[in-house]
This record gives sequence, C-alpha cells and structure tokens, in this order.
Amino acid sequence: MYERVSTLGKIGIWECDLATEKLTWTSAVYALFDLPDGAPIDRASTLKCYEPASRREMIRRRAQAIATCSSFAVDAAIRTRADNIRWIRITGDVEQENGRAIRIFGTKQDITEEKEAQLQLQALQSEHIHLSRSNAIDAMGSTLAHELNQPLAAIAIYGAALRRIFDQGGIARDLDEILEGIERCTLKSGEILRAIRRTSVSAKRSAIEFDLNHEIAEACRIALAGAPTGLNVHFAMHDGLRGFGDPVQIQQVMINLIRNACEAMTVSQRREITVTTAASGRHAEVTVCDTGSGIPIMLIDKIFEPFVSARPAGTGIGLAISRTIVEAHCGKLSAANNPDVGATFRFSIPTGGTLIGATAPDQLRRVG
Repeated sequence: MYERVSTLGKIGIWECDLATEKLTWTSAVYALFDLPDGAPIDRASTLKCYEPASRREMIRRRAQAIATCSSFAVDAAIRTRADNIRWIRITGDVEQENGRAIRIFGTKQDITEEKEAQLQLQALQSEHIHLSRSNAIDAMGSTLAHELNQPLAAIAIYGAALRRIFDQGGIARDLDEILEGIERCTLKSGEILRAIRRTSVSAKRSAIEFDLNHEIAEACRIALAGAPTGLNVHFAMHDGLRGFGDPVQIQQVMINLIRNACEAMTVSQRREITVTTAASGRHAEVTVCDTGSGIPIMLIDKIFEPFVSARPAGTGIGLAISRTIVEAHCGKLSAANNPDVGATFRFSIPTGGTLIGATAPDQLRRVG
C-alpha cells in the first residue's frame, strides 16, 4: 500500500523502528538518494549523505519529536550516492505505545527546483539592493567631492597667504603650529575625498611589501568591534610573515571574511573563529575557520559569484569583491565546509618581494 501511495503522489514514504533503528523505504526514497531499489540501508550511512547544517537540524527536530511524541518537518540538503545535490522536505510523525515512542514514519519529497527558484529570487533581490546602495554611494561621493573641493581650496589659499605673512615677520611665532595644523587638515581632507572617489571609480595603487600579520590583526580588530560577547578568536601566526600587494585591500578581504564568520555563528552554541597565517612557497596563506552553520550545499560551488549569498539579507557582493582582490594579487580564494561544523575560507597572496603581474608588476588594479 505504501508503494502505491508513494507512486501516485510522487512522494517517498519512510519508516524507522526506534527499538532497532531499522529503516524501511519506498522506491521513491531510494530514487531520491540515487540508490538501487531495495539496497541495504542503515541510519548511520544515510546520515552521512546530509549536508552538515541540515544533518544537525534534522537530528535536533527528530530528537525533539521523539521526546514529545509529536511530529516534525524540515528541509534538508543531501549529496546522493551518485554525487548529485538535492533538497528534500522531510516530514515525520512519532507513533507511541503506552506513552513511549516506538516508531517514526513520514514522507520525503524532492524540492530542489523550489529551492533553486528561491535562490534565484534572492539573487534578484540582492542585485536590486546592491544597485541601490551603489547608486547612493556614487551620488554621495560625487556630492561630497564637489561641495568640499572649493572650501578646501580656499583653506589652502588662506593658509599659504598666512605663511607668507609669517615668513615676513608679520605674525607671532607661536602661530606657526596653527598654520601647520591647517595645512595638515587640508591635506588629510584631500586624501579622504580621493578615497571616496576610488570607491566608485577604478584607480591604480602601488603594490608594497608589508607586515601581513599586523594587517590581519588590525583587520580583525576592526571587524570585531562591537561583536557580541561569547565570541572567541584564536590566532596562529607565522612569525615574520610579510605580504606583497595593497595592504588596504587585503584588510578589506579579511574584514569581510571575519564579519561573514560572525554572522554565520549567530545561532551557534559554540562561537569560535580561528585565524592562521602560514608560508607556502612564494605565497603567504591566510585561513579563517568558524563554527557556524556552514555554507549551504547548493551554494558551495558558486559562493564567490556576484549576488550569491548564503544569508537572506546579504547583498552577495562581499565575497565576489574579495575574490577579485585576491586574484588581482595573483592569489586564490577558496571555501569549504568543515567535516564537523562551520566553514573555512582560505586565501593566498605573494610574499614580500614577489612580483605581481607580467605587464605591470608594481601596480594593482583597485576594486571597490
């Protein structure tokens, strides 16, 4: 009867005896896991097919249902025996006897197309959000540059005039420090305006040799400012490691990875980030490992594409920019889920003194 219902509804039916953990599947469930109909199955090997975050959530929901003799439902990602990635919707109901749970039975349904449609919708929404933010940033940068340019130029002219008067002995000596302050502030304001312009317009920056460990530590300090309590960060730094490139851009990559790790651990009981640096031939390698929810299996191969995000409110642009920066340094940025919990992001850049690029080794294209 189960087989007939399963075939008619295109939904697999499953059953588990809680005393023996013996599983019973209809043909549709075997097909979901790309297993031959009637092949030997057991709960331990089946659990290995589930993506880590989905596995933890499914186990939690199941245990709760058994404890309360109730039902549960959960969407889970699996990697089948044929290495196909699928999303399945699992429902289960606990059967009890004399107040004790003895059996679970329920359904499993392929919802991969539904999930892909949701991801496409999220990508479109993220794209619109990103475009709106980009337009706002461009408008703000142009307006600031235009409005502040004239008064800054006037300050510079007044400062130069005062300096001439000072040189002629017409101003008291103790005003020399004030003049220097005016000049410093004017120059600093000009640097800020040029930085704002660079966020929306491509420019060139020189590649330099820098203390990689210092820049990584500083980026972590910035990214973790205001982070919630209960977050532990561990460092394992290779002594004396120096990078070659644009330290500001490398900090931008690191800040993005740290903030992503923090957001991935929002609901985690154990919140730990491990940052390591190591030498690898002519490159330096940096890793950021967290204990968060991991990367959804459907996104693992396209997590660095623009407008793809594992977070509903994410713009999907941070990792794409980070990859562009790292590749501009002739390095590589990669991501993988950890065997137990969380994910690890790893990137490499040339070590001190290594030339970047074949045509312009002393220049990096800035991306913002």
